[in-house]
Amino acid sequence: MNDFILYSILASVVLTVVVNILPLLFPNAADKIQRKIEENAKRAIEQHEDDKQPRVKVFFPWKVMLIGSIVLTIVLNLISYFAR
Repeated sequence: MNDFILYSILASVVLTVVVNILPLLFPNAADKIQRKIEENAKRAIEQHEDDKQPRVKVFFPWKVMLIGSIVLTIVLNLISYFAR
């Protein structure tokens, strides 16, 4: 149990450092993301106002889910390997 707490604290510190360093490494990323969100919002409003478009649009992020699954599997396997 003590190892779990140690690993949790270590992971928390590492994730905090990474989240705080990423904007320094990619300073224009926030502007790009904001523009993409605005473009998607405008497109969604235009599609909603257009009667020819279907009312319901299904979004299934299978690519993101697949990548997330692979990354989480690798992370869990590494944690398991180093915990031994």
